[in-house]
Amino acid sequence: MDAAFGQGVDIESQPWYPRVAVNSVTDAIMTPPTGFTAHLLHVRWDSLPMLLPEGDLSSSEWWGALSYTWGKWIEGKPISVSPSSKGWVVEFENHEAHVLPLDEDGHGRRLSSLNCNELHTAIGGLQFEGRDVILVFDKLESNPLSMDDGNLRLAGQALGRFHAICGRHLATPNDERNWNQRLDQLEPRTRSATKWRAPHSADTQGTITHRNFGLEHCHLVNEKIIIKGCIGGVYNALIPETSPSPAIRDVASAVIDLTADQKRVFCEGWVSTAPAHWYSHKALDGHRGGLLIWEYEQHLEQRLFHQAWGHEEPPHVTHFLSEVSTVQNSMYRVRTIAAGALVCTFVPLAVILYWIFYPDSPIPSGSAIAGIGAMGICGWVLNKFYRHLAPRPW
Repeated sequence: MDAAFGQGVDIESQPWYPRVAVNSVTDAIMTPPTGFTAHLLHVRWDSLPMLLPEGDLSSSEWWGALSYTWGKWIEGKPISVSPSSKGWVVEFENHEAHVLPLDEDGHGRRLSSLNCNELHTAIGGLQFEGRDVILVFDKLESNPLSMDDGNLRLAGQALGRFHAICGRHLATPNDERNWNQRLDQLEPRTRSATKWRAPHSADTQGTITHRNFGLEHCHLVNEKIIIKGCIGGVYNALIPETSPSPAIRDVASAVIDLTADQKRVFCEGWVSTAPAHWYSHKALDGHRGGLLIWEYEQHLEQRLFHQAWGHEEPPHVTHFLSEVSTVQNSMYRVRTIAAGALVCTFVPLAVILYWIFYPDSPIPSGSAIAGIGAMGICGWVLNKFYRHLAPRPW
């Protein structure tokens, strides 16, 4: 397939182009914004609207012809143009402009509207039909984050503060149907021989998330953690979000490649600043999904992205997904304990109600009361033991 558009560049050679997943590229029947041509990118499971720049991104005339739709705009002449994993990055004297051929729903602008000090978000941009086409950022001098315990804890705390702000803007009820449906889409698309669903507790709420969070986006600026990468782009467009995800999904995306000790330190930092009910015992209960089900979702996403770009899959993704059946079998075995706890709890309750409300019920003997009490205590102990056997959150 010959796919040369825009600046006369073969888009198949661009790092943002998911060449293995693409079936074809066609022209789209829509009027694009000035400076762009409209296309449809047909992947194996969907057709995605795509806008390609028509002209020279390094030309001041091209930028001068554009009409931005929100915030502030770039100043001066382009200094350099370089391809990126999400499109093209155009450097100016004081700004960086990200040109996005594909986007889901304008999440970059949404993050900007939070005015969150933990994030390095866009200051302006160009949107078309609700999607981000160009995002303009102030240049920011920063240093990459080293993976020592202190910095990992700081990164977790920064993510938790971001989530606290998100929770004040949006907190939707548990939406396990849509969350499980997402897994139902990822599993066949990645041809993974796994199937895992979760009941999710009421404490697991949907909210605004980073969507592309990773520790590589955490940078040190004047000894403070700033979270970059606040762009939707092609990764979100390939797997659209049908319902707001819970904050714990961002946590899962951060820890999937960490050691057990690093994971614990990061998560302890997160729980120290995040809304309390989002890391409650119920929210983290492995039998209800907890953090583990979102790690599963993130590993499936990673598999899909590596397959879509034709890259070799990281060992941690292969190892995690190969262990899913082992984890599920372990959780299935302990359900007998849960069943025992249920019987030992409700039988005494039913007997007590019988004694109290049934007109001809006999007066219970001391030994009968003791036996019912012992059964109730046994139910409480079995329930605690069942919860103890749940997969550890970290």
